[in-house]
Amino acid sequence: MSAAPLPPDEAARLAALVRYRVLEMPGEDAFERITRLTTQVLGVPFAAVNLLDAERQWSRACIGAERGDVPRADSVCAWAILTPEVLVVPDARRDPRFVAHPLVQSGEVVLYAGAPLLTPDGHALGTLCVTDDHPRPFGEEQVETLRLLARLVMGELELRLRTQELTRARDQARDLRDLAELMNEPLEPRDMACRALNLLHERMRLDWSALLDFTPHGPRVLSAHTSDPASEPERSRAFAATFEERLTLEDSPLAAALSGQGRVFLDDYLAHDPCPHLRDAGLRSVAWLPLQVGRPGARRDPHSLLFLVRLGEPAPWTPEERALLEEAARTVGVALERAEHVQMLENAALTDALTSLGNRRALDEALDEADRRLAGQHLGYVLGVVDLDGMKRVNDERGHASGDDLLREFAGQLGAPGLTAYRLGGDEYALLDLWPADPGEAVRAMRARVEEAERHVQALGYPVTASLGVVVVPHEAPGATAALRAADVRMYAHKRERQAVRPLP
Repeated sequence: MSAAPLPPDEAARLAALVRYRVLEMPGEDAFERITRLTTQVLGVPFAAVNLLDAERQWSRACIGAERGDVPRADSVCAWAILTPEVLVVPDARRDPRFVAHPLVQSGEVVLYAGAPLLTPDGHALGTLCVTDDHPRPFGEEQVETLRLLARLVMGELELRLRTQELTRARDQARDLRDLAELMNEPLEPRDMACRALNLLHERMRLDWSALLDFTPHGPRVLSAHTSDPASEPERSRAFAATFEERLTLEDSPLAAALSGQGRVFLDDYLAHDPCPHLRDAGLRSVAWLPLQVGRPGARRDPHSLLFLVRLGEPAPWTPEERALLEEAARTVGVALERAEHVQMLENAALTDALTSLGNRRALDEALDEADRRLAGQHLGYVLGVVDLDGMKRVNDERGHASGDDLLREFAGQLGAPGLTAYRLGGDEYALLDLWPADPGEAVRAMRARVEEAERHVQALGYPVTASLGVVVVPHEAPGATAALRAADVRMYAHKRERQAVRPLP
């Protein structure tokens, strides 16, 4: 038997076959009923629903023989899909296309009639065919009956496709709703990412996924999710270790790509100049989605992204999966921006707007923490209070803008390793050393810092001095409240002492 030529629309026909997912389905009662009805109405011993892929013919329902598959080269139905008309072969023993076919030579097939199963756009997925073991009339009435029964088969396939599409749409809507509901929960970004990644692993095939901060030194994993115990978690963990240990910005094509802006879905990683370390670790399909919600074109430094991996065999990212991943990126991105905004507000509430030092509230919180450490771990601290002498003169003679410059210049000189500076208001500051190895040395270092700041502003031409009062807790005060009072008293004593010795410059 000679093999049938390929239809002119073969590529589109195969794509339609994939879209209908008919090769994945088991035998179904609806097709069995139609083939049984076909044998009864047309009076033939054999009827089948056959589908043809690139290589084989597959029976999805069959009356008169066992269901099975044969090479496409041996398929009579491969000739029936070449035109939209019903193919009728009254006597295959006399047809040069089929005379050498084993079933024709054995006498099992003499009559053949096949109606193509046509999609709405005209692609033949296969046939509804009938055979008989002797020649017999098969006129226009029988042809039309077979054509109508083939339409019934196609109607079932269309119904099945629409049902699948509705089911997928329903599932996608549910998944998108679940992700949207996460945004209403007061979760930290890592918790939000963990919940979102867990949902993604439930809804699609993923072996490993993570929320990353991608720094100039490589990725930092903030939250990761590995496949469940039924799907080779050891392979996923091995990949995670390779990813974190071996991927660097300098030598990895993937890392360089990650530093870009766009959302990327690679169905087959091996076809995209892969990083050998990740290729050898089993990476086959990958997606990454930078999180830049609310700031189109903006870039985080370091920027955050979702990174999702399929190991072993490549698997295309379906449109539904892409939509779900993009919504997950939006959800986690919202959590990150919300956390950033809250942090910004908290920082603003604890920061002096003029000098950018911590404000009185920040000092109070630091002292509360210091007293908790004192009570629980018996760790003391050193507190200093500073006041600028001569501030009124600067404001009166040079104006308040110059006075603000003075406050900023002085504040900029107060910070040092282990020493935190705060502005209490006006021209008053506080210094706090929470970890003094030697309290006496910490006191001397604090005084030296204030003296250096004083010399700095005087060198800029400001006629001011600085008075300092220092208290060691718990040796000189039992806690923060008493320490602040004592430091204030000592600061004013220092002020009076200096004024008695020499006037302000």
